[in-house]
Amino acid sequence: MTANDAAASGDATTCDKATDHSSYWSPSAYRIRDDGKFDLLPFQGMAAYYTNYSCPYDADAPGYCTGVRDAIAPPKGLRIVAGDSKRRTNDESDLRQAAILIQAGIGEGYGIPSTLDGRRIAGHVRFPSCWDGANLDSDDHFSHMSYPDPELHGDTQGGMCPSTHPVAIINIGAEFGFGLNGLTDGSKFVFSNGDTTGFGFHADFFAGWQDEDALKNSFSNCFDNGNCPWRSFGSPTGEDPNPTSVTLEAGLNSFAEEENIGLNGPLDKLPGDNPVYKASRIMRKRQQ
Repeated sequence: MTANDAAASGDATTCDKATDHSSYWSPSAYRIRDDGKFDLLPFQGMAAYYTNYSCPYDADAPGYCTGVRDAIAPPKGLRIVAGDSKRRTNDESDLRQAAILIQAGIGEGYGIPSTLDGRRIAGHVRFPSCWDGANLDSDDHFSHMSYPDPELHGDTQGGMCPSTHPVAIINIGAEFGFGLNGLTDGSKFVFSNGDTTGFGFHADFFAGWQDEDALKNSFSNCFDNGNCPWRSFGSPTGEDPNPTSVTLEAGLNSFAEEENIGLNGPLDKLPGDNPVYKASRIMRKRQQ
């Protein structure tokens, strides 16, 4: 998917908002077997949360989002990454790290706990919501984006954008859920990038909304949760207030043919031959 309109020009979407053809991606999850092989854990679905919490940089009122926040919809072709695949430690003072959370059981926190509930685990990400206004991507896939400036009372969930990235975009949060199939030992859980800590969880977003103006206006005219224009995005006509599900037309196996990700049985190695990170006992203790 190299063209800027690659997502938007898709024939259909599995999102329950028919006008959202964006792509949302995260690593897959695996159980490390006693024989050293890897069982693919079932992907249970993904949910995106759009909120209007950020505002453009204002040199006349730095640090305060006053009046209408006026965040724009992500322009077609904008690529955003949350998190860092290579990270294996955590520093909550770094917004890029603070934006990555793991939910296992009740509540959410940083890192994979040593004991899992055997039912479900989810990775939560908060995508950066401030754009430089010029580049749809960058060499490191992050420099064109930023989180709201902590010096201006911003954080991973919203606030005023910094002067370097003055354009506020509607905030996007995402949750990717995986079934655990009875797995309770956190040390046997690993993401496809080899991350056993949870600190290296990350997600990609590729903007493909069909009508950016409608998305922006829907938030500008949202007065309460029961009276938001975006509730009509569930149908191609925009008239049905209820979301409609769309089944996947292109079979998943057609994509999996290029690389064996474990759909048909255990793997001898992780996709991409990614090495499994061996966390020390001290590291594991600190995560708890």
